[in-house]
Amino acid sequence: MRTSEDRRVTVLLAESGRSVGGTERVVWELATRLSPQRFDVRVWLSDDSGVTEFADALTARGIEVTRVAEVDSRWDWQGMLRTWNALRRIQPGVLHVHHVWPAADRYLAMLARAAGIKRLVVTEHIVGTSHSGGQRALKRDEIARAAAVTAVCGAIAETLVRDYGVSREQVRIVPNGADLPDEAIEAPVARRWRERFGASLIRPLWVVPARLEDQKGHVYLFDALAEVWKRGLDFSLALAGEGSLRGALEERARMLGLANKIHFLGQLEDLGSLLAAADAVVLPSLWEGLPLAMLEAMVRARPVTATSVGGVPEVIENEVHGQLVPPADATALADALERFHRKPDRAMRLGRAGAERVRADYTWRAVVQGFESVYDDVMGLATFAPDAVSAGKRGGGR
Repeated sequence: MRTSEDRRVTVLLAESGRSVGGTERVVWELATRLSPQRFDVRVWLSDDSGVTEFADALTARGIEVTRVAEVDSRWDWQGMLRTWNALRRIQPGVLHVHHVWPAADRYLAMLARAAGIKRLVVTEHIVGTSHSGGQRALKRDEIARAAAVTAVCGAIAETLVRDYGVSREQVRIVPNGADLPDEAIEAPVARRWRERFGASLIRPLWVVPARLEDQKGHVYLFDALAEVWKRGLDFSLALAGEGSLRGALEERARMLGLANKIHFLGQLEDLGSLLAAADAVVLPSLWEGLPLAMLEAMVRARPVTATSVGGVPEVIENEVHGQLVPPADATALADALERFHRKPDRAMRLGRAGAERVRADYTWRAVVQGFESVYDDVMGLATFAPDAVSAGKRGGGR
């Protein structure tokens, strides 16, 4: 294996998101964990201010970051020239594009080919379809020319098969991961969270770690909470996240008589301690890829109630590792929360089973090894990391 400094492979991780979310977390883990003896890692991010703090954090870790606006129109000739020049300058051995949405980065593969870049890896992070026939054509062309295509869950792989005619065998599953928590650090902060919200056996603290956007299904959760309250069960709900619906959701909480029970915390730097404080974590999403917040909750042995969307049921077997409910079904969600409320011992058993599941199969170490194996494949190298191969095979079977 070539490991000398001048023989390292340059890997360019490209992502065009305009705010920090799960996709950026994957980019962070790859950028900071890939072997520096084997890979010279660069990161390409949007020039939007929403990812400036993220870019600065990468730079502080010694990662070279390039800020280039996404080309989203075929008439943006200046943007195409700027992108082409940047790719020509970097000339990565592997260009790894992370798509936060199927219609994103629609011209990047074409420009990379024009810049002479031969090894393209495409990773899809979320379920969804392109918005026009032209975008679908560009997507099909990108996938056809990619050296490797990966997805974070089987549900996303199936959308590629259905919407773009990809062979299922062509898509490799490399799921998201979670870190083991530092319980000694988190436990004191978690106790303070519980004290703040008056959490107890008869007044559980439920946590929702999600952006305040339509996708996350807060409206149905609030209706479910109103039903739980009518059934005579007390609770506190903590919402960790910001978004365009905050004002509307605050008003809805007031209309439902839940304003003193629902707490809007905004974006948190330390989400782990809040998750550790929860009696249960709730994810009422209408659609998902493979939510990192779910894995972070499960690795902490927190009982999870989630909608059966995207890759969620690939991780949680209902009534084994957590509870699954249909999306947009407030009654089913209320019933699930009532079960957790009335049977906390059962909830904790599900939480412990979920922790075993994530700690065995969904670690960042396995994610990085999985992508190293993908890079080896596209470079025509035999992998020297057997665990990476097995991790990829496990993912492909889910």
